[in-house]
Amino acid sequence: MNRLIFSQNSGIQGATSACTDLESLDSQSTIGDYVVFVDESGDANLDPIDPRFPMLNLVFCLIRKDHYIDFVVPRLHQLKIDFFGHADLVLHESEMRRKTGAFAILADGDVYSHWMQELLAWIEQTEVAVISACIDKIALTRRYAHPFDPYDLAIRFCLERTRQFLAANNQSRRLTQVIFESRGKRQDQAACLEFDQILKQANPLGHHLPDFSQLPLDPLFIPKRANLAGHQLCDLLARPLAKWSFNASSHCRPMQIIQPKLIAHKVFPQTGWRRPHRSRRSSYWPGNTRLNPPANSSHAPR
Repeated sequence: MNRLIFSQNSGIQGATSACTDLESLDSQSTIGDYVVFVDESGDANLDPIDPRFPMLNLVFCLIRKDHYIDFVVPRLHQLKIDFFGHADLVLHESEMRRKTGAFAILADGDVYSHWMQELLAWIEQTEVAVISACIDKIALTRRYAHPFDPYDLAIRFCLERTRQFLAANNQSRRLTQVIFESRGKRQDQAACLEFDQILKQANPLGHHLPDFSQLPLDPLFIPKRANLAGHQLCDLLARPLAKWSFNASSHCRPMQIIQPKLIAHKVFPQTGWRRPHRSRRSSYWPGNTRLNPPANSSHAPR
């Protein structure tokens, strides 16, 4: 099977796979309609925990490929050209916030206001289903004597909801590529092994075992320099979602745009977070994820 089928499009280049085990991919599977981009805000370190940002927020952005190619990529390229004169720079939320490097022009208040208006309009017009998992690392270490790995927890939550979404959108037996940002060969191989073990239910947490057998997922690892619009979208969403998880008044304007696209948001461990009022009920709404290991779980790593 050609693992780079979608990556050969103009929107995704430089894709590689750290996985060598292809047994989980059915040779009869057809290529699906969606692509999934993954990025995070924060880190998985538990020792030490950064008190300034003691959380890890993982974001999955599920986008139809035709919409990604026809709108998401060209519109973002045009925005970059309009403001920066070229489309080669990679948007990074932290640099934009600090107005450093290529984003120094945003120090001008009028330019910044206009840029944010256009950028938020691009996000609002993008047809994307957002799945988010926020791990409170301080609460995690207080609750568990032997804490679970935050990244492992977050990716399990997100993959379970991704499976539900794809099944509901007629993607059974259709290959969906999950695009991670490459961190280097060794890190990519470790991430791919973890991904594969989750799909094969090798190291289950709790008693619920989601079945991925009819929804083949193929992880790809692409470096930041590839300048993928999907990864930049995830990066722009990850921090607002993380801050909002613990302060509902945080990032009000971005969250007004993100919330209608948010089909699942998990905060773990739950320490008083409540989902906000929403007029349209969604079967993929927060808190219904069945993966919720007990504090005394025998599956906790020792």
